[in-house]
Amino acid sequence: MEFIVPGRGRRPLPAVFAAVLMLLVVVLAGCGKDDSVNEPHEAFANVEVDYARAIRASTAEVTGSELVSLELTRPESADPVWVSRVATQQGEVHTVRVDAVLGDVLGTSTAGTGTDGLTAAELTARLDEATVLPDEAAREARGSTDGPVTAIRLDQQGDTVVWAVDVAGLQGEETKTHVVDARTGEVLRRG
Repeated sequence: MEFIVPGRGRRPLPAVFAAVLMLLVVVLAGCGKDDSVNEPHEAFANVEVDYARAIRASTAEVTGSELVSLELTRPESADPVWVSRVATQQGEVHTVRVDAVLGDVLGTSTAGTGTDGLTAAELTARLDEATVLPDEAAREARGSTDGPVTAIRLDQQGDTVVWAVDVAGLQGEETKTHVVDARTGEVLRRG
């Protein structure tokens, strides 16, 4: 290869400069193709602890508690964390943070009684109605999809207590929320 230097004519292009230029072209040609947010297998590469293990760690941390909600935060980062809310039989709610790489409990705090506008009595009644465990609901909701479960929360739709389960989409698909009857395990709605 040659290049033209003003006032000096044509000169050979140094091999190092040519190699750097070629490398730059290759790197720039690949920009935008590795969007980890749209590739769950890459976006969740650091997540070693699945939802079921995070549930077990959370409920073991607070004696006699049951899961109210669980959410994976920062899945694409080097330090993803599962954040759960668990409630005791008295309706006392605790937030438990679980390392999504190693499974260690990072911390626990008391969030008070009741949650999401529910009194302690309403929350415990809802938990009592939920005979299907959250990890069972997540398995039912996930079905044959390949995406990872990213959130589970106890909710109510009309008179029915449900588990709302978020499953990350694959290859650019959006996260879908599936609704599972918390009494029967029947999938009521696929996101």
